Amino acid sequence: MSRLGCAIVVALALAASACASAQARSEPGGPALASPVPPPRAIVPVEIVEEPAAPPAVSSPAPAPVARSPRRSPPKPERPPEKPDPAAVPAQPAAPPPAPPLQTTTDVEGMKTAIRKTMTQAKSDLDRTANQPLTAERRAQHDTAKRFLEQANEALKVENLVFAEQLANKAATLAAALARK
Repeated sequence: MSRLGCAIVVALALAASACASAQARSEPGGPALASPVPPPRAIVPVEIVEEPAAPPAVSSPAPAPVARSPRRSPPKPERPPEKPDPAAVPAQPAAPPPAPPLQTTTDVEGMKTAIRKTMTQAKSDLDRTANQPLTAERRAQHDTAKRFLEQANEALKVENLVFAEQLANKAATLAAALARK
Protein backbone atom coordinates (compact mmCIF):
# COMPACT_ATOMS: atom_id res chain seq x y z
CA MET A 1 0.00 0.00 0.00
CA SER A 2 1.13 3.42 -0.71
CA ARG A 3 1.65 6.15 1.75
CA LEU A 4 -1.45 7.92 0.60
CA GLY A 5 -3.53 4.81 1.20
CA CYS A 6 -2.10 4.37 4.69
CA ALA A 7 -2.82 8.00 5.53
CA ILE A 8 -6.43 7.60 4.37
CA VAL A 9 -6.92 4.46 6.47
CA VAL A 10 -5.47 6.17 9.56
CA ALA A 11 -7.63 9.27 9.00
CA LEU A 12 -10.77 7.11 8.64
CA ALA A 13 -9.88 5.17 11.78
CA LEU A 14 -9.46 8.41 13.73
CA ALA A 15 -12.70 9.85 12.35
CA ALA A 16 -14.62 6.67 13.22
CA SER A 17 -13.29 6.62 16.77
CA ALA A 18 -14.19 10.30 17.25
CA CYS A 19 -17.83 9.62 16.45
CA ALA A 20 -18.14 6.85 18.97
CA SER A 21 -18.57 7.88 22.61
CA ALA A 22 -18.69 5.82 25.74
CA GLN A 23 -21.99 5.90 27.55
CA ALA A 24 -22.76 4.09 30.76
CA ARG A 25 -25.93 2.07 30.51
CA SER A 26 -27.37 0.90 33.79
CA GLU A 27 -30.63 -0.13 35.33
CA PRO A 28 -32.56 2.42 37.39
CA GLY A 29 -31.29 2.45 40.96
CA GLY A 30 -34.10 0.76 42.84
CA PRO A 31 -37.75 1.52 43.47
CA ALA A 32 -39.03 5.07 43.61
CA LEU A 33 -39.26 6.52 47.11
CA ALA A 34 -42.72 7.05 48.50
CA SER A 35 -43.37 10.36 50.22
CA PRO A 36 -44.10 10.02 53.95
CA VAL A 37 -47.60 10.41 55.28
CA PRO A 38 -48.14 13.84 56.89
CA PRO A 39 -48.54 13.79 60.66
CA PRO A 40 -52.05 13.89 62.04
CA ARG A 41 -53.35 17.33 62.89
CA ALA A 42 -54.31 17.94 66.47
CA ILE A 43 -57.35 20.17 66.64
CA VAL A 44 -57.89 21.73 70.03
CA PRO A 45 -61.42 22.93 70.63
CA VAL A 46 -61.60 26.51 71.89
CA GLU A 47 -64.45 27.49 74.13
CA ILE A 48 -65.54 31.09 73.93
CA VAL A 49 -66.87 32.30 77.22
CA GLU A 50 -69.31 35.13 76.89
CA GLU A 51 -69.21 37.73 79.61
CA PRO A 52 -72.50 38.52 81.24
CA ALA A 53 -74.02 41.72 79.96
CA ALA A 54 -73.54 44.71 82.23
CA PRO A 55 -76.72 46.02 83.83
CA PRO A 56 -78.07 49.06 82.02
CA ALA A 57 -76.81 52.31 83.48
CA VAL A 58 -79.36 54.53 85.10
CA SER A 59 -79.69 57.58 82.97
CA SER A 60 -79.74 60.89 84.75
CA PRO A 61 -81.57 63.84 83.33
CA ALA A 62 -79.53 65.94 80.94
CA PRO A 63 -78.13 69.07 82.56
CA ALA A 64 -79.90 72.24 81.64
CA PRO A 65 -77.93 74.58 79.40
CA VAL A 66 -76.46 77.53 81.24
CA ALA A 67 -76.59 80.91 79.61
CA ARG A 68 -73.14 82.45 79.45
CA SER A 69 -72.46 86.09 79.86
CA PRO A 70 -70.14 87.84 77.39
CA ARG A 71 -66.50 87.81 78.37
CA ARG A 72 -64.95 90.87 79.84
CA SER A 73 -61.38 91.76 79.04
CA PRO A 74 -59.08 91.80 82.05
CA PRO A 75 -58.19 95.23 83.34
CA LYS A 76 -54.91 96.59 81.98
CA PRO A 77 -52.22 97.36 84.50
CA GLU A 78 -51.69 101.07 84.86
CA ARG A 79 -47.95 100.87 85.45
CA PRO A 80 -45.37 98.28 84.44
CA PRO A 81 -44.61 95.59 86.99
CA GLU A 82 -41.64 96.26 89.19
CA LYS A 83 -38.46 94.33 88.61
CA PRO A 84 -37.49 92.11 91.51
CA ASP A 85 -34.64 93.25 93.68
CA PRO A 86 -31.46 91.29 92.74
CA ALA A 87 -30.56 90.95 96.42
CA ALA A 88 -33.94 89.38 97.16
CA VAL A 89 -33.70 86.80 94.35
CA PRO A 90 -32.24 83.53 95.64
CA ALA A 91 -28.99 82.54 93.97
CA GLN A 92 -29.16 79.60 91.61
CA PRO A 93 -27.22 76.57 92.76
CA ALA A 94 -23.83 76.16 91.10
CA ALA A 95 -23.55 73.55 88.37
CA PRO A 96 -22.19 70.26 89.67
CA PRO A 97 -18.55 69.64 88.84
CA PRO A 98 -17.96 67.47 85.76
CA ALA A 99 -17.60 63.77 86.37
CA PRO A 100 -14.03 62.48 86.41
CA PRO A 101 -12.99 60.64 83.24
CA LEU A 102 -13.61 56.92 83.18
CA GLN A 103 -10.36 55.05 83.75
CA THR A 104 -10.18 51.81 81.75
CA THR A 105 -6.60 51.03 82.65
CA THR A 106 -4.37 51.45 85.66
CA ASP A 107 -1.42 52.66 83.56
CA VAL A 108 -2.89 55.87 82.13
CA GLU A 109 0.45 57.55 81.49
CA GLY A 110 1.81 54.47 79.73
CA MET A 111 -1.23 54.39 77.47
CA LYS A 112 -0.88 58.12 76.69
CA THR A 113 2.78 57.56 75.83
CA ALA A 114 1.92 54.69 73.49
CA ILE A 115 -0.79 56.77 71.78
CA ARG A 116 1.59 59.73 71.33
CA LYS A 117 4.24 57.38 69.91
CA THR A 118 1.72 56.00 67.37
CA MET A 119 0.66 59.53 66.48
CA THR A 120 4.28 60.62 66.02
CA GLN A 121 4.99 57.68 63.69
CA ALA A 122 1.86 58.47 61.66
CA LYS A 123 2.82 62.15 61.47
CA SER A 124 6.32 61.31 60.20
CA ASP A 125 4.88 58.96 57.55
CA LEU A 126 2.44 61.66 56.44
CA ASP A 127 5.23 64.25 56.26
CA ARG A 128 7.24 61.90 54.03
CA THR A 129 4.33 61.51 51.60
CA ALA A 130 3.38 65.22 51.60
CA ASN A 131 6.33 66.07 49.34
CA GLN A 132 5.38 63.45 46.73
CA PRO A 133 2.84 64.06 43.97
CA LEU A 134 -0.36 62.27 45.05
CA THR A 135 -3.32 61.06 43.04
CA ALA A 136 -6.79 62.20 44.08
CA GLU A 137 -7.41 58.95 45.96
CA ARG A 138 -4.09 59.10 47.81
CA ARG A 139 -4.66 62.81 48.60
CA ALA A 140 -8.04 61.89 50.13
CA GLN A 141 -6.36 59.19 52.24
CA HIS A 142 -3.67 61.68 53.29
CA ASP A 143 -6.32 64.21 54.39
CA THR A 144 -8.29 61.52 56.22
CA ALA A 145 -5.20 60.42 58.13
CA LYS A 146 -4.51 64.05 59.11
CA ARG A 147 -8.08 64.41 60.40
CA PHE A 148 -7.69 61.19 62.40
CA LEU A 149 -4.54 62.65 63.99
CA GLU A 150 -6.33 65.90 64.88
CA GLN A 151 -9.26 64.01 66.40
CA ALA A 152 -6.89 61.75 68.33
CA ASN A 153 -5.14 64.81 69.74
CA GLU A 154 -8.50 66.29 70.83
CA ALA A 155 -9.50 62.98 72.41
CA LEU A 156 -6.21 62.93 74.34
CA LYS A 157 -6.93 66.43 75.67
CA VAL A 158 -10.26 65.30 77.15
CA GLU A 159 -8.72 62.06 78.45
CA ASN A 160 -10.76 59.78 76.14
CA LEU A 161 -7.91 57.32 75.78
CA VAL A 162 -9.76 54.47 74.09
CA PHE A 163 -11.07 56.70 71.31
CA ALA A 164 -7.71 58.44 70.96
CA GLU A 165 -5.98 55.07 70.60
CA GLN A 166 -8.42 53.92 67.90
CA LEU A 167 -7.99 57.16 65.94
CA ALA A 168 -4.20 57.08 66.25
CA ASN A 169 -4.13 53.48 65.00
CA LYS A 170 -6.32 54.36 62.00
CA ALA A 171 -4.10 57.33 61.15
CA ALA A 172 -0.96 55.20 61.49
CA THR A 173 -2.40 52.49 59.23
CA LEU A 174 -3.34 54.97 56.50
CA ALA A 175 -0.04 56.82 56.77
CA ALA A 176 2.00 53.60 56.60
CA ALA A 177 0.06 52.48 53.50
CA LEU A 178 0.73 55.83 51.84
CA ALA A 179 4.42 55.73 52.73
CA ARG A 180 4.86 52.21 51.25
CA LYS A 181 3.49 53.12 47.82
